[in-house]
Amino acid sequence: MDRAESPEAIAAGILAGESRALGRALTWVESADPRGEMVRRSLPDRDDAFRLGLTGAPGVGKSSLVAALLGALREGPLPGEETPPRIAVLAVDPTSPVSGGALLGDRVRMARHAEDDGVFIRSLASRSGVGGIAGATDEVADLLARAGFPLVLIETVGVGQLEMEIVEEADEVWLLLSPESGDAMQLLKGGVAEAVDRLVLNKCDRPGADRLRQLAEEIAHDRGGAPPVATSCESGEGIPELAALLAERTIEARTAPDRERRRRRVRRRLRRRAERSWIAAGLARAGDEEALEALVRQVEAGELPLAEATERWMGASPAGGGRDEESDG
Repeated sequence: MDRAESPEAIAAGILAGESRALGRALTWVESADPRGEMVRRSLPDRDDAFRLGLTGAPGVGKSSLVAALLGALREGPLPGEETPPRIAVLAVDPTSPVSGGALLGDRVRMARHAEDDGVFIRSLASRSGVGGIAGATDEVADLLARAGFPLVLIETVGVGQLEMEIVEEADEVWLLLSPESGDAMQLLKGGVAEAVDRLVLNKCDRPGADRLRQLAEEIAHDRGGAPPVATSCESGEGIPELAALLAERTIEARTAPDRERRRRRVRRRLRRRAERSWIAAGLARAGDEEALEALVRQVEAGELPLAEATERWMGASPAGGGRDEESDG
């Protein structure tokens, strides 16, 4: 192994503020490479970073709002701080069916922050993740916190009424709506609005904004939630207000970390890793591709029901019990 690429060297590079080293470690984490865990364990244990989830239907302006917030927050230090906050952005994109990587690459919309050493932007392919986020989002965010980012913004692919796993991954979630989004009213009327912490009415200078604002205010009032904030990335309306709210929450997370939320994250992380291991072990025992293809041919020819084919491939009896044939002797 190249010593410059060793987990120890990468961890040292991260602590020195090297973006290349951080990018390499994140790649390891995303691909479940054991070196990613080695790097993570070599970094200081931090649970005081604030994770904000930004979700909403595709096209609602999430990336544009993130770029505007980055500009506002990087203008000066947080109250009580001497320098502007370092900010990490995780932009979860649809997975390319060809390469398996991020398809859109939302970093393009945030290009003006590319030269800012205090901003780190990473596109994550959603892959097998659900709820508009990538399967490795939690572990990637944890590594970023350990790398010294007090604020991590997580931009989801886009949600419908049921895709809300981001609520479990973030400390707070803002749902973005826009007047021109066909899903805006449905999202407000559905369960999503009940699960998030704040409604943000983006593109508030577009036709139909007044009606959307009225409905959002009524729903927020009925559920005792925070009042909606109307924003426009073109005019700048509402951006300072949102930036101030975000700065306040970041400071709160640093001074009073939520230990119970951390415990729940660790529990989910353990469960996910166990599930991945169980699935890999089960597939390894099930047989090779040739065995699978033989069963496919039988099912396709109508010679074998799908349920029975599945049981055979997994080595299970019709009653659902498993048996390791190698243990018979």
